[in-house]
Amino acid sequence: MNATISVIGLLIAAILFIVVVWKGLDVFTSTILVSFIIIATSWMNWWEALTSYAGGYTGFIGSQIFVLVIGAVFGELMAASGAAESLANIITEKLGVKNVILSITVITTVFVYVGISGFVVLFVIAPIATVMMKRAGYPYRMIPGIIFIGATCSAMLPYAINVTNTIPASIIAEQLPGEPVSLGSAPVLGIVAFVVSTAVGYGYMVYAAKKAAVKEGTVVDTSTPVKIVPTRDDLPSVGISIIPFVVVIALVLALSNVPAIKMDNANAVVVLAMFVGSVLLVLLCHKQIGDKLRETIGKGVQNGVGATVMAAAIIGFSTVLQSSIGFEAIKNWVLNFSMNPYITEFLGLNILAGIMGSGTAAVQTFFQFFTGTLVQKGASPAALHRIAPAAVTGMNTLPNAGGMVAQLNWMKISLKDGYPYVFVTSVVAPMIGAFVACLVAMVMY
Repeated sequence: MNATISVIGLLIAAILFIVVVWKGLDVFTSTILVSFIIIATSWMNWWEALTSYAGGYTGFIGSQIFVLVIGAVFGELMAASGAAESLANIITEKLGVKNVILSITVITTVFVYVGISGFVVLFVIAPIATVMMKRAGYPYRMIPGIIFIGATCSAMLPYAINVTNTIPASIIAEQLPGEPVSLGSAPVLGIVAFVVSTAVGYGYMVYAAKKAAVKEGTVVDTSTPVKIVPTRDDLPSVGISIIPFVVVIALVLALSNVPAIKMDNANAVVVLAMFVGSVLLVLLCHKQIGDKLRETIGKGVQNGVGATVMAAAIIGFSTVLQSSIGFEAIKNWVLNFSMNPYITEFLGLNILAGIMGSGTAAVQTFFQFFTGTLVQKGASPAALHRIAPAAVTGMNTLPNAGGMVAQLNWMKISLKDGYPYVFVTSVVAPMIGAFVACLVAMVMY
C-alpha cells in the first residue's frame, strides 16, 4: 500500500512539474516543490531528502560543468565570429528556398552534432530560418519543430558531442572496466535511429508546412533561386568557418580510437576537442570577433553555467525520486520486464525521462542502476550505450522540459502554437527511430 501511494506521488509530482514549468516557474523552484510531494507521499525525512537533492545537484555540476561550459563558449564564438552564419548561408543558398526545411534540418544537425548547445543553435538559426520560412510561405510557428529535428536526432549519431552520449560511456567504463566502449560505440545502431527519426520528423514537417501554406493562402513560387543577404559584411569564408568543425570532429575521433593518444574519459575528450576548436576560432576569426572576445567568452560561460544549473536541479530532483519506495517499485517493475534487454532499456529510459522531465537525468539514473543487470541478461554494453541517446530523446521534450519551454518563450511562440510540431519531431519521431534501433540490436547483438 505504501509503495502504491508513493508511485501515485511520483506521478502527481511529474504532472505538477509539467504544469508549473508550463506556467513559467523556474526549474530550481519547480524541482524543490515537486520533491516535497515525493517526500510527503513516501514518508521520507525531509532534511535527508534535501541533502540527497544537494548531493545530486553538486555531483552533476562537478562532473558535467566543463563539458557544457566549453560547448556554450564554442557556440558563442561561432556566432560572434560569423562562422555559423557563413555556413548556414551557403547551405541554404545551395539547397534553395524550396528546401528550407531541409536546410534548417541539415544546419541544426551539424551544429548540435559537434556540441553546440540547443540554445545557441536557436539563437544562430532562428533569424535566418525566419527569413527563409517567410520566403517559402511557411508559418513562423513551425520553426521550433524543424529545429528540433536536428537538435534531437543528431545526438543519436556515433561520436556526437552530447551529454546523453558521454554519460553512458563514462558510467559503463566505471562499472564495467575493460569493456570496449567509446563515444562511437555500436555506430550502426545510431545511424539507423538517426535516419528513421529524421525521415519521420522531416516528412511530417514538410507535409504540415505545405498544408498550412495552402490553408493560410501563403503559397509562393519557390522555383526562383534566392541569394541570401548576409547580416554583416565581414563574414569569414566558408573554408575558414568549417575548419573548427572539422578539427573538433577529428579530435573526438582520434582521442576516442587512436591507441597512442586515446583518452578513457569521454568528458575529457569532448572538453579538449571543444577547447582546441574554440582557440582555432579565435585565431582564425580574430578580425571578426574583434573587441567582443571578452564579452563573447563571458556570455558563453554564463550560458553554460546556466544550462548546467538547470540540468543539475533536475538531477537533484531525480536523487530524491530515487530514494523513494515508489521508485524502487518502478525499478523492480522495469527489471522484471520479461522481454529483450534492449526493449527494457527503451521503455525504462522513456519512463524515467517522462517522470523526471530530463533525458540527462534519466540516462544517468538508468545506467547507474540498470547497466549491470541488463549486461547479465545478455545485452552488449556498446549497444546499450548507443541506444540510450535515441531512446531517451522520446520523452525528453515533454512540456516539463525547461529548456524546450524557454526556447519557445524566447521566440515568442506559445506552447499551444509551437508544441504540436515539437511533439511530433522530438517525441514521436525519435521514439520510432529508437524502437527500430532496438530491433536491429536484437539481430546484431
